[in-house]
Amino acid sequence: MSTEFKVDYSELEALEEKFKKIPENVEKIINSYLHVEGVEKVTKDITSLIPVSRKSKKHARTSKWSKDKLNNLGFTIKSRGGAANKMGSFGYLVFPNGGIGPRNHVKHDFMERGLERSTPRVLKGLSELIDQRLREEL
Repeated sequence: MSTEFKVDYSELEALEEKFKKIPENVEKIINSYLHVEGVEKVTKDITSLIPVSRKSKKHARTSKWSKDKLNNLGFTIKSRGGAANKMGSFGYLVFPNGGIGPRNHVKHDFMERGLERSTPRVLKGLSELIDQRLREEL
């Protein structure tokens, strides 16, 4: 189970105009922001939506449940675990997210909803960083 954030230039015309005004490597600026602050914001919003079971056990919401894959102009957030990782596995998150299995009758979509919730804040933060760089250039 994973969710991926990407910058789509067709939807970001205002940012694109700002990018044109910066003489340095815009790609590097975007990546440095997304790979640190962007990942953090999205992970935090997804984590806040993860349901907590009634069982007394280690919960993903209060643990480091994810791992990040950093892509050029984007990132992917995946749940830790699966068959290969027997200790501390959070691979079970696929069941409540998708509403599948005998104990998960309601689809939570916390990965998708968390990404949707955080996207405006990530884009705003990126825009503010570009504005700061532009002010520094003047």
